[in-house]
Amino acid sequence: MNVSLPPPATSASLRPLILVLGACGFASTFTMRLVDPLVPTLAADFGRSIAQVAGMATAFSFSYAIGQPFLGPVADSVGKLRTISACLFILALLSLAASFALSFEMLTAVRAATGIAAGGVIPVAMAAIGDRAPMAERQVMLGRFLVLMIVGQMAGAACSGVIAEHIGWRSVFVAAAALAAVAALLVVLVLKPRPDAARLPLSFRNALANYGTVFANPRTKLIYALVITEGSLIFGMPPYVAAILQERSGIGPSLAGLVIAGTGVGGIVYGMLTRVLVERLGPARMTTVGGLLMALGFALFALPFLPWWSAFGFFVLNGFGFFLMHGTFQAQATELAPTARSSGMALFACSLFMGHALGPVIMGLALHLLGTSGAVLLFAAAIGLLGFLTPRILPLAGSRT
Repeated sequence: MNVSLPPPATSASLRPLILVLGACGFASTFTMRLVDPLVPTLAADFGRSIAQVAGMATAFSFSYAIGQPFLGPVADSVGKLRTISACLFILALLSLAASFALSFEMLTAVRAATGIAAGGVIPVAMAAIGDRAPMAERQVMLGRFLVLMIVGQMAGAACSGVIAEHIGWRSVFVAAAALAAVAALLVVLVLKPRPDAARLPLSFRNALANYGTVFANPRTKLIYALVITEGSLIFGMPPYVAAILQERSGIGPSLAGLVIAGTGVGGIVYGMLTRVLVERLGPARMTTVGGLLMALGFALFALPFLPWWSAFGFFVLNGFGFFLMHGTFQAQATELAPTARSSGMALFACSLFMGHALGPVIMGLALHLLGTSGAVLLFAAAIGLLGFLTPRILPLAGSRT
C-alpha cells in the first residue's frame, strides 16, 4: 500500500502545533501528579492509611499502561488530533467527577479511569509531532513539547497542595478539569487534521496489522527493551527519596519534594537546549552523556555525609541526563512505523510505564540487600552502563558520523 506522506514542515510552521500540543501535555501531566501532595489530606478525610492512598498512583499508572495498546490503533484509525481532544474532554469529566467522590473506593476507581484517558494525550501528541516534523527537526520539536509537559507535571505537584490548603482538595480536581477542557478546545479550534492522511478503518484486524507493522522493524523490540530498562532505573529511586533524606537529615516531605523536583528542572534545561545538544552531540553521544550524568547524580546522592540540600543539584543533573537519553529514545520511536505511528508510540509509553512500575520493586530489593548507599551505587552503575551500551547495540537514526 503506497502512503503519501506530507512534505517536510518548517520550524515556524510547527510552532502552533507545538504550543497547542504542549498545552495538552501540560493538562495531562498536571492531572497525573496532583494527588502526590494530597496523600495525607485524603488519608485523614477518608480514614485510610498513607500507603492505601498512595496506591492511587499505582492505579493511575497501571491504567495508563494497559490502555496504550488500545489507544494507539484508535488514534491511527480515527486521527491523532481527534483522539487527543476526545481524551482531554473525558479527562475533564473524570476530574470533575473526582471532585464529587463520596468514598475512597469511588475516588480510586475514578483515578484509574483517569489514567486511561490521560494515556491518550502525550503518546499520541508525540506521534502527531512525528507526522509533521522531519527527522532532522523532530527531536528539537519534541524537546520543546517536553518543556511544557514537565512544567505541567511540576505545577500539578506544586499547585495542588496550595489549592487544597486554601480552598479544599476537591477544588484541585476542578482546576484539573478546567485545564483539560481548555486544552481540548484549543485542539479543536486551532489544529486541523491532515487532509491527506491515509487511515485504515478501526477494527481488530487493522489494529493487529498496525502492530505487525511496528514489530516488522527490527529495531522495535530493542528500543522497547531499552526504555523498560531506562524507566526501571530512573523511576526506582523517587519513592524512596523522602525516606532516605528523613533518615539522613530528618527533613520532612515538603523539602524532599523540592529535591525530587530537581529532576523536572533538569528536564526544562534540556528542553531549552535541545537544538544545541542535537547539533553538537548527536543522538548517539546524547545517550552516552545522559547515562554518565545520571550515574554521576546517583553516585553523589549515595554519599551520606553531604548536606541534604545538595541533593537538589544531584537531581537536576539526574533529570538533565535522563532527558538526554529519553528524548533520544522518543525521537527514535517516532520513526519505528511511520504509517502506524500512534501504535508505535503507544507501546513506547506502555514500555516506559512498565519500567515505572518495576523500578521501585527492584530498588526496594536492592535496599534490603545492599543498604542505601550500596543500592544507589548499583543503580548508578547500571544507568551509566545503559548509556554506554545503547549506541553500540542500537543504530540511532540521525547520529553524527
